[in-house]
Amino acid sequence: MSYPPAILASTSSHLQKVFEVEHLPASDLEALFYKLSRVVLHLLHTDMNRLLHILYRIDVEEQQVKQAMVADDDEIIAERIARLIVKRELQKAQLRQKYSQH
Repeated sequence: MSYPPAILASTSSHLQKVFEVEHLPASDLEALFYKLSRVVLHLLHTDMNRLLHILYRIDVEEQQVKQAMVADDDEIIAERIARLIVKRELQKAQLRQKYSQH
């Protein structure tokens, strides 16, 4: 699915604040998935409580997170979680844009 540049930029900007990181890609969705998966992988290894708090704060569905965590490879888990996070943030950015135009 293709997203307008403003939606991608908004999503990237918000995720930078939430994860307290810099330089998340704002125009390339796959690059955003990849970069965020690296951040998620780091949190998986160093601060699981913070990651769970962020998932709760972003409002990623708990059942989806549980399904994403069923894998032997942490890289796969991190990628799945990153995709869930970005997907949820894109939904919220679209809703914000939709209702700010009215």
